[in-house]
Amino acid sequence: MERLKVTENHVKAANRQFYDAVADQYEEIDGRRSSTLETWLRMNLTVIRKRAPGGSLLDIGTGSGLVTRCAGGLFVLRVGIDLSSRILVANRNAFDFGVTADVGGLPFADKSFDVITCFAVLHHLYAFEGLVSEVARVLKPGGVFYSDHDLDVSFSRRFRPLLLLYRRFHNAESKYRKASDEITQELYNLTEWQENGIDSLDLIRSFQRAGFSVETKFHWFGLTPALDRVLGTTPLGRGWAPLLSIVAIGGKA
Repeated sequence: MERLKVTENHVKAANRQFYDAVADQYEEIDGRRSSTLETWLRMNLTVIRKRAPGGSLLDIGTGSGLVTRCAGGLFVLRVGIDLSSRILVANRNAFDFGVTADVGGLPFADKSFDVITCFAVLHHLYAFEGLVSEVARVLKPGGVFYSDHDLDVSFSRRFRPLLLLYRRFHNAESKYRKASDEITQELYNLTEWQENGIDSLDLIRSFQRAGFSVETKFHWFGLTPALDRVLGTTPLGRGWAPLLSIVAIGGKA
């Protein structure tokens, strides 16, 4: 399928099929959801909970429930949404409620949640307009949106050889294709629609136009144990670290 002919619906359908196919073994195949990563993520969620007006959490693209698992005991309500109903069923114990839904049309009333999270999900999206508008609608005044672990395009452009080497070593596509005959190269490529990185500046401006104040960090944490030891959580400038972290605070009522 030629890239110019791909639509948002193609990308959504591919993500649904992909995660339905690997629902029972996603984290095992991925191989990067370590206890160290979970400890780091829980620490971040603890900080965010202190900044939030209340204790309700919505996790977009929840998948195997990494975020909602790490949020256990921090929030009184943990809701995970995903396009894949099968992955929600397979991980039903990771959240209080799992809802099959599209980020562009969340089935919740206005001002329903205090915190909305989105971990390693942005690169799966065709575009961000629906995400930003729905987050702005569903988040309570003063609520927090937190996204992390998506590649920024500025790093991808600057360190393309390094990125290619990492991907060759990790070889995620091969692992997923071995796990299920449903996963073709075309399907994998559609799910990784923004694999060359998201435009963080464009996304930041979109949230700012929607009335959010936005804080960003660029870091290396969570890729390999060696990098965790060497670089840790040290924040670096845009283009010098691959992973984008966003904390966006909604306006007051």
